Amino acid sequence: MMRTLKIKSDALYHHVTAQLQGGGDIHCSVTIGSETKEGRAQGGYNICSAQINQL
Repeated sequence: MMRTLKIKSDALYHHVTAQLQGGGDIHCSVTIGSETKEGRAQGGYNICSAQINQL
């Protein structure tokens, strides 16, 4: 799944999470301009998270 969202220019950070339901493998990422941060989770009910700080 991929989403493109409008962001607030004064936000301190941009964050995404995704949770596995029972098991598996998931990758997630946040891209702002040319910067990308990635995360990964494996196993049962684990959470993938990625965040870009704008400080």
